[in-house]
Amino acid sequence: MKHLTIISAFIAALNAAPSMAVQRSGNDLLVDCTNLIKTESIESVSTDQALGMGYCIGLIDGMVTFNYIYESVFQAEGNSDPLQMCLPQRISTRMLAAVIVKHLEAHPGQLHQSGQALAAQALVTAYPCDKETPP
Repeated sequence: MKHLTIISAFIAALNAAPSMAVQRSGNDLLVDCTNLIKTESIESVSTDQALGMGYCIGLIDGMVTFNYIYESVFQAEGNSDPLQMCLPQRISTRMLAAVIVKHLEAHPGQLHQSGQALAAQALVTAYPCDKETPP
């Protein structure tokens, strides 16, 4: 739970930054990430769709980068507790976008909430860390 709090605090800090002045909902993220996973060629999309797809990519990249930074700090402190998100070594942004879309589609009643928080929830749910500790 401590890790989810840290990730949530990071997302809240991103939301407070001036560059993140526009709050994007789960509805927005669903459209953006769906366009990303279904688009074969960037030439076939409008400027607005391309910007939305870029937002989806940037959000995922930020969350993955934060997770790896957190992992490095966590391990450097000698802490053996599991990380909040244990992502596979080789996973594409498009695959992660598909996980987020699946989560958003499965929770339509939450789509009015923060897209960033819902994306984090999707990845934490899909890629939990092993919580078991050997005796």
